[in-house]
Amino acid sequence: MYDLKIYSTCTVTAVKDKIVFFSPDGAVLHEIVVLQKLPPGSAETGNEQNGKQANNPPANVVTFEYSPSAKVLAVSLSDKTLRCYSIHQKGEELDSSPLGDCIPTARTIVCMKFLPKHGVLIGSDKSDCFEFDVLGKSEQKSKWILGHMSQILGIAVNDDERLIITCDRDEKIKVSSYPECHNIECYCLGHLEYVAGIETIPSQKLISVSGDRTLRLWDFANGKDICQLSLQDPAVGLAVQKTMDDSEMLCVVRSSVQNKIEVALVRCGTSDANLLYDPLIVDESLVILSAALNGALQLLLLVMEKESKCARMLVYDFSLEKRQFIASTDHLLVKNFEAQFSGVVIEHVRDYSTLFKHSIDNLSEYFERKKQKIGSKKSK
Repeated sequence: MYDLKIYSTCTVTAVKDKIVFFSPDGAVLHEIVVLQKLPPGSAETGNEQNGKQANNPPANVVTFEYSPSAKVLAVSLSDKTLRCYSIHQKGEELDSSPLGDCIPTARTIVCMKFLPKHGVLIGSDKSDCFEFDVLGKSEQKSKWILGHMSQILGIAVNDDERLIITCDRDEKIKVSSYPECHNIECYCLGHLEYVAGIETIPSQKLISVSGDRTLRLWDFANGKDICQLSLQDPAVGLAVQKTMDDSEMLCVVRSSVQNKIEVALVRCGTSDANLLYDPLIVDESLVILSAALNGALQLLLLVMEKESKCARMLVYDFSLEKRQFIASTDHLLVKNFEAQFSGVVIEHVRDYSTLFKHSIDNLSEYFERKKQKIGSKKSK
């Protein structure tokens, strides 16, 4: 399990049971190693004394979300728990301490988003969204707020935190009022395949990418499709940052081709001036696991070596003149990531092919038998 995200004050990455905070220039600020839970009723040395090994698989990080304003890190683990940490400033570095007890979840939380103004965390498992009180303001740790008929793939929140936008495997983008999430404001409909990623941008706009090979710009408050851009391949992820011009958005689209990133420029003020740049293709020996884009238009790629299964970090700077990403091989983040995650092996890579719909033909065989039967009767 793995994840990579960029925030205003730091970059956070996780591989297996380890989470590391990096500064914007790549220096290590803090690391957290998830403590594994002991089997029920066992002491720390109980298993060793009895000569038995715990059969429970290790709890690895599935995803996480950090709130720079609240200084809280929420971590979703593969053992179906949510763990929170309070992050403190310690000189030029950071420190952490557990915040409250583990919050058990019915299913593994796969995507999350903080609502700092409300002091809550929104997280989704397969098809339901929950509100988690990670700051301990309420006795009720979690409550159901909305659901979909299919797997939720992404969550976004507008600037004033009055709308929650969710996307799913069934081509839908749903806009719900918050906190009265039973009030559905509208749907953004138009994609023909799963919606892999959504990002809100200024002026009540939303950018989405899909397995139908399109990137779309929406007026999400009204459910209006403003424009679309054709991609080369089905998309599995999206990262967005504004350029020097506030009306221009640089979009990094993670492709279903494992070593490919598509790059697009979306101009929010017009519907016919969007551009698709040349894609960024990394070495064929690498698999892109996650991509993130910071405010300086610097692209970070968490990748895995196919042969060794080891994780690596790649850094690229975007050239506005050349309209392409240029590798920054000597970046401090590359070196520090290698030192932090040296020898860490990734056993499982997310399989996005299962998101595509597969039609089941139950009638062709029947009609073929019927045709043969009619033909045999005519021959008699």
